[in-house]
Amino acid sequence: MNCLKKISLLLIIGLIAYSCDKPAPTELVDGSTQDDEIQVEVIAKDIEDEFYSNGFDTSGVSQPQISSIISITGGKLTSLGQTEKYSIAQTIIYDKSNPVFNSSGKLIGYNTITPGTIRFNNLLTRLVDYRIKHRDAGQILDTLLGKKYVLYKGRGFFQDTFEFPYNSSVNFWFNPLVGPTVSFDIPTAVEVTGTVRIEGDRAQKNLTAILQWNGANNPYFSVIVGAAKRNSRDVFPLYRIRTNDDGRLVIPSKLLLDISRDRFDRLSFTFVRSFNNRQNMVEQNVFVTSQSIHTIYVALP
Repeated sequence: MNCLKKISLLLIIGLIAYSCDKPAPTELVDGSTQDDEIQVEVIAKDIEDEFYSNGFDTSGVSQPQISSIISITGGKLTSLGQTEKYSIAQTIIYDKSNPVFNSSGKLIGYNTITPGTIRFNNLLTRLVDYRIKHRDAGQILDTLLGKKYVLYKGRGFFQDTFEFPYNSSVNFWFNPLVGPTVSFDIPTAVEVTGTVRIEGDRAQKNLTAILQWNGANNPYFSVIVGAAKRNSRDVFPLYRIRTNDDGRLVIPSKLLLDISRDRFDRLSFTFVRSFNNRQNMVEQNVFVTSQSIHTIYVALP
């Protein structure tokens, strides 16, 4: 994945993990293999629709009804024993008076605006294209919705100097074209580092995933389970699991057995620890999130 895809990957995890505009179906699961009662939400209602993979592995946002967002992320992505680290700060400001629909009248997003300059820790952000992929009349379209503000440090040709400061804070500064300057500090979470171990057997219907991490008792903690399509880089976020930030979780067999090996060949487990808030800006109530995340890819048994 290139750096812009990684930016979108981390953004969408934050949006999925803590967007509350339109709750997904929820059930409580009380497994005998763990002490915690976990809350499971279904994210992808239609895995044939690229809309639900948008931003998880490609550019875009999969929930257009969400608020404008200010997001800072310290991220890690582990695959085949190798881990890459990223630091990202970004802002997307939607023009809710300028929605975008597909040919059948379905809302696919909002155009964005850039009504001033934005800095994180006094570093001036760059403006980059904000795109979403969506299905329209049987075709997959890539639609430009405007610009977003970004700082990014990780793998890639273009590097900013922004580094996510774990267990600290980041100053956000917005100088609008019209109106007073907005500035506030965003707290950051303790770095999360996880491991995944697959146990059991699909044929015996006792397949489970044992997740462990450095528990920190953060009140905003969840794990997102996703799946990657065969012969594709698209990764679909399937479930969000809310659980205590206590360092251990057993993914129930049913959730894993429901993922088809005919369609998918990899699983992704994303540990998300964050702080969330809202601020008034550009006459909007903007969602503010800082998140430490660790995504681990494993083969689907």
